[in-house]
Amino acid sequence: RMGEQEETFFIGELAARSGSSRDTIRYYESNGVLPDPRRSGSGYRIYRPADVERLTFVAQAKGLGLTLDEIADTLKIVDEGREPCAHVRDALRGRLIQTRARIDDLKALEARLQNALGRAQAVPHDSEVPAGGACRCPIIEDVAGGTG
Repeated sequence: RMGEQEETFFIGELAARSGSSRDTIRYYESNGVLPDPRRSGSGYRIYRPADVERLTFVAQAKGLGLTLDEIADTLKIVDEGREPCAHVRDALRGRLIQTRARIDDLKALEARLQNALGRAQAVPHDSEVPAGGACRCPIIEDVAGGTG
């Protein structure tokens, strides 16, 4: 519509609307996730509703485990007017593979912890510390020695 101005606001309002901190917003500007804002005559950053949408997108993408670099690459594709879904699909596949590997690592750690705690039942609770303050614990040494 002619003569109608777009809504604008300062960084505090953007932070409130997006749920991002001011520091996060500035960080996103410094690495290109958020475009450099216009400035008021006195130098204050001026934001638009599109910036809220962009920060919401960033939060959603982070919630799926995408890295800030992956998100920035996706936003660059969007800014170029291209469809980002193929890029996002590839990034999500990679993240899923990494997540499954982490789950496997965590399951292995869980098993080691259960085994160590099972062995811990046989270790006396009040054993004395050897002279010289050597750092010794049979529970940990069993695991380090490869018996766990």
